[in-house]
Formats: sequence, structure tokens, C-alpha cells
Amino acid sequence: MRLTVVILAAGGSHRMGGAVNKALLPLAGRPVLAHVLEMWKDLTEEIVVASRPEDRPVMTDVAAPHGSVVRLVEGGEQRSLSVARALRALDKDSLPDLIAVHDAARPLTAKSDIERVIDRAEHEGAAILAAPLNDTIRYQAKGKCGELLPRGELLAAQTPQIFRADWLISAYAAADAAILSAATDDAAVVMHAGYPCAYVWAKYENLKLTCPEDLALAEAIVKRRL
Repeated sequence: MRLTVVILAAGGSHRMGGAVNKALLPLAGRPVLAHVLEMWKDLTEEIVVASRPEDRPVMTDVAAPHGSVVRLVEGGEQRSLSVARALRALDKDSLPDLIAVHDAARPLTAKSDIERVIDRAEHEGAAILAAPLNDTIRYQAKGKCGELLPRGELLAAQTPQIFRADWLISAYAAADAAILSAATDDAAVVMHAGYPCAYVWAKYENLKLTCPEDLALAEAIVKRRL
């Protein structure tokens, strides 16, 4: 099965508290993006990185050790627009069997987890990495605690999310602006198009870098692994 990976690295990083794209922040002596590219290099021959125009020179340098395996495209203001642009950049005469979408802000994903999602997507057409919820979850209602949600029936969707290439491309082609604007992950777009999506439980270390505390925790995890 041929696999293409789309890395989403066009976010604004506002909650990280700085002007630097969090994909370019240092983690154990290397940019976060370098860890993500290293994670995928042995699993694919094509990685498409969606980036902001102002970050392109630095991201080009980060990707340089991987040669022609990595290429950059301009991302959009929203996640779904970045994915749509990456899909349009693919060679329509030589599409892969599967397309994986991964957040550049998840540099700690275990390779064994990725391989399990790939295997599930090969058999079922679509699969995502997900985590069970440990906290009690409630709706919020004007500053008050709202209704309790059934924690055992919920999951936290993560990345990678991997799909049959024809499913993902057709789902994005059929989605209107409202669907793309509301979608916070790619499974939402694929499922709206009528395709089923399975999940695989992730290890707890698959955290997403959102705030400075996350980066400190990721640093500790990388040092422990080394």
C-alpha cells in the first residue's frame, strides 16, 4: 500500500504565547517539525507539509535532509483549507492508496501506534488515533456546570488520521464551505460524505503541543526516551 502523509504546520500558535510557529520551536535541540518528519520517513515516500508563507524558508531548511520526499505547499487559515490545498497538490495520475493527515504539533506519536492506524485503514478504509477520556465531562452553560456526558461513550480524536485516498479526496471535493469551516478534524469531513471511520487507541504520550507547559512536558518525554 502506497502512503502519502500530509503534515499540518500552518497554525498561528497563539496559545503557545509567541510569534514563532510551534512547529519550529526547539524540542531536544531540534525543531518540532524535524521530529515529526523523522517519525514518518520510513513509512512513506511522499510527505506534503502545509506551511505559512513566512515560515517556508525555515521549513525548507528543516526538510532538506529528507530530499525530494518532502515538499511544501501553502496552508490555509483553517485546518480543512490546508488539507484541501495539500490534496490539490497531489499528482492525480499517481495517487497513493492511503493518505495520512498528521498535526505538526504531535511530535511524540509512537511508531507502533502509526502502524496500527495504517493497518486499520488498510482493512476498513478510514481510521484515526484516539484516546479515552479520563476526566468527568460536562456541558458548560453560562458559567454553570451543565449536563454530565457519558465518558465511557466518548473519545478524544487525535492524529494521525488515515484514509483511502479516493475517500478523502472525494469527501473534500463534495464538502461545502460550511462543512469545511465546522470540521475540526478530517474524520468529520469523511464521515459527512457517508464513509465509516474506525479508531485505534493511542498511547498517552501522544500529546498535542498547545501551550508552553506542553512543550516542557514533551521535552521531558523525549529526554526520557533518549
